[in-house]
Amino acid sequence: MSELMVMLDDRARLVTAVLAASQWPEQEQAQLTHAVHPHAKQTRQFVQPFAAHTAVQHVNTLLADGTAVSELFAAALRCTWPDFAPQEPLPPATPAALPAALADFARQTAVPTQFWPHHTAAWDEAMSDLQAIFDTSLLADFVGRLAGRPLPKPLLISPNLVYPALSTVLVETAVALHLIIPPPKAVGESPPWPYSEGPDWVLAEAAQALIAHHLAAALDAAPERRALLTHAAITLFLEEALGEADALAYMVRSKRQFSLPTLPLVVEDIRDALEAGRSI
Repeated sequence: MSELMVMLDDRARLVTAVLAASQWPEQEQAQLTHAVHPHAKQTRQFVQPFAAHTAVQHVNTLLADGTAVSELFAAALRCTWPDFAPQEPLPPATPAALPAALADFARQTAVPTQFWPHHTAAWDEAMSDLQAIFDTSLLADFVGRLAGRPLPKPLLISPNLVYPALSTVLVETAVALHLIIPPPKAVGESPPWPYSEGPDWVLAEAAQALIAHHLAAALDAAPERRALLTHAAITLFLEEALGEADALAYMVRSKRQFSLPTLPLVVEDIRDALEAGRSI
């Protein structure tokens, strides 16, 4: 059985704070106008005086160069807390000076000591919600069965109440796979839902990121075929995790949203494969 744990990682949280001070929030809103979690607004207000800090300048340069935001998390998660001493090679796109800049950002802003302690309730609620949603290692085991091989490392799942607010980040280090998940997106003018009000969304989001990573070779196909396999697999995972009703709702929604008329057939194909002990 693959190991799965919900945890709060301060290295990742610090990256979200740096992103809050950077140009990322404007870029994200340009992609899709959306409400953000109240804690994201509070974080951004707290770190705005440090928008010229070296760590923020590094991040803005990387973003302007088209570097994926996941690379920033990868750089931080390959370092120790709180000194950000690198323990593994950094992603090629990130400058060698970034870890030291992150450590200095933490010291100069005092985010860990003067900001986070006043907002523990928001993070405690997020942790409690995710622990209830991921109460077993079902996700890790399911993706292992899809691939025909178990996950090579423990799966660590962390909430992200700040940035990026629209996408789940997956980072692999030498010791773990990290999934950093934002809350469900807000609807209209309402605030973002708690994780507990969208367990189907949370599980589907986590499954999609993990499937794309662990089955990258199997999904190296035409985009439509890749989408079919991914959404079919997520449908079956939701069936195991939440039941038939949630799985059917996801399949119907995905079939329409992504124009996948053969999705029900692919769901049954993958079901047959799993029942026969085959990978996809």
